[in-house]
Amino acid sequence: MDEERRKLEKMYQELNDEDTDIKKWNQALFSKAILLFPTLAFALTFLKINTDKSIIDLLAFIAIGGLLVFGGIFINYLLSKK
Repeated sequence: MDEERRKLEKMYQELNDEDTDIKKWNQALFSKAILLFPTLAFALTFLKINTDKSIIDLLAFIAIGGLLVFGGIFINYLLSKK
């Protein structure tokens, strides 16, 4: 009987812990929105200024820039590994 009670209490505590995680995530929505705002602003202004460009062009531009940055990081890693 005691073992069943312990199992139920453990399950109850796990369920309560999940609720706090959701609350913590919801409390940080404003800071997450602040972090996403520059990216969204860049995408909208890119498409507004370059009306002849499409979303695929925007994604290609970001991907090439990301590849260059990660390539530089990788080269730096290889050089500092010595």
